[in-house]
Amino acid sequence: MSTPITAGETTKEFAVLMDSRGGGLAELAESLGSSGVNILTLAMSTDGERRVHVRLITSDEATCRQLLKQLKYEYTEDEILTVTVDDKPGALAKLLRKMKRASVGVTSAYIINRKGGSVEFVIGVDKLEEGKKLLFGRLGLNP
Repeated sequence: MSTPITAGETTKEFAVLMDSRGGGLAELAESLGSSGVNILTLAMSTDGERRVHVRLITSDEATCRQLLKQLKYEYTEDEILTVTVDDKPGALAKLLRKMKRASVGVTSAYIINRKGGSVEFVIGVDKLEEGKKLLFGRLGLNP
């Protein structure tokens, strides 16, 4: 089942920790692909030691969760927000300043789409309901 990411909504993000032994990301991608799960977003970094941090959103949360357990990866999952802002210098900074003033902390953020003068981000926050009220209510970022 394919689930597109829609601006102005929440979606599930998996944060996966894996050993940097090499091949872990390939193993995960192959397992998801062979199970018919599409990777909608992916961000990866290392901690400079032996750990790789992968953040991903998939088309099938239940199957992704099951595969992560089968592969014995350490992971967490969180509801995150999708936000569209103007694609111009300072737009994200302005948004983040408003979030800071409202005491809504950002736990993750990355671009998922850039099109037609707009840029779409996923943003993980420490206070989901307050973040939703701020971004989609008071600021009216998405219809």
